[in-house]
Amino acid sequence: MLALLKLDLQRTADLPGDSEYLPALISTARASLERQGVKDDGTMDYGMAVVGTAAWIYRKRISGEAEPAYLRRLRLDLLLARGREAEA
Repeated sequence: MLALLKLDLQRTADLPGDSEYLPALISTARASLERQGVKDDGTMDYGMAVVGTAAWIYRKRISGEAEPAYLRRLRLDLLLARGREAEA
């Protein structure tokens, strides 16, 4: 996930503090998704939700941008899939 986060942030080189800050963003994104009911199901969809959320957290600290619609949609899809599995 760290490599994907660096790609999402268009990081071609490490900056001072990246080895601590970027993994902390991933951890924060995982915790945020879990609080919203999204569990790690081992899929790439979950991984991309974590990476996208971490990248958004990084960017919003500067821009203040609202959560992108694609992240909301991905989170809802993961929640719906979990609900369907529980019904089966």
